[in-house]
Amino acid sequence: MSVNGIGSNYRYMETVANHVQEKAFETNAGRKVMGQPVNLSISDEGRNMLREMANKFEPDSDYVNARELTIQNTNEVAWEHYTAMRGISSQTLKDGNYNVEDVMKSIMDTYEARYNEIVKEHEKGDREVFYELTGKRSLTLDEDLAGLDEAFKMRLANLEGYIACQQTNRAFENSDSSWYFNRNSFQNEGKTQDRIQLFDTEYRDSAVSIMEQTREKFLAAFKSFGYKKGTAIGIFADVLNEHTSFVANTQKLFK
Repeated sequence: MSVNGIGSNYRYMETVANHVQEKAFETNAGRKVMGQPVNLSISDEGRNMLREMANKFEPDSDYVNARELTIQNTNEVAWEHYTAMRGISSQTLKDGNYNVEDVMKSIMDTYEARYNEIVKEHEKGDREVFYELTGKRSLTLDEDLAGLDEAFKMRLANLEGYIACQQTNRAFENSDSSWYFNRNSFQNEGKTQDRIQLFDTEYRDSAVSIMEQTREKFLAAFKSFGYKKGTAIGIFADVLNEHTSFVANTQKLFK
């Protein structure tokens, strides 16, 4: 049994409603004052106020008001950076000839590359973008970098998925998988325990922690005097060397 990992296409954004559900407030004047019909008119401000008041008494619904779409609730900035980072990684991670450390290096390298691109694009001010949902708008540097941070988290989720796939493949690499179905028997106790450890989430948590530590140290280095491109990979190597147990477990997983 083989499970594909890093090449899988992860969908992050869900379909957002394209139409706004409007409420009509219609009043028929059935009375007459001094023999004349009463004509009622409501200003745009009044209509908006009525909608807000009505919404307070309605249960939450799943639809999104098109006029309330923002880059925050559509995640379009994060998605732009995520796809850019994944595209760069696809050029270096090919044919399955890589391991966990290679994937981690690629994620960190693409994060640094994208970070530098964003900062450069904001040298003269805000960045002009056009997104399918929120349309044309300007992005501040803070908004852009916040989106990159979200994209980085998405890449870490990819990393966890990749590790889980490798753990699964490693556990079931032999054609005889009866150990799993008979894992509670006394005869299979030792073998089962060894293989069950392959699914331990501690290894995945350690990988994410190493990446987060590397990112924090990179950001500090970027703001320091004398920063040079390519620093992130060196920082990653230093952080990785501090986690000897993770390195040892990696060797077991990919031996």
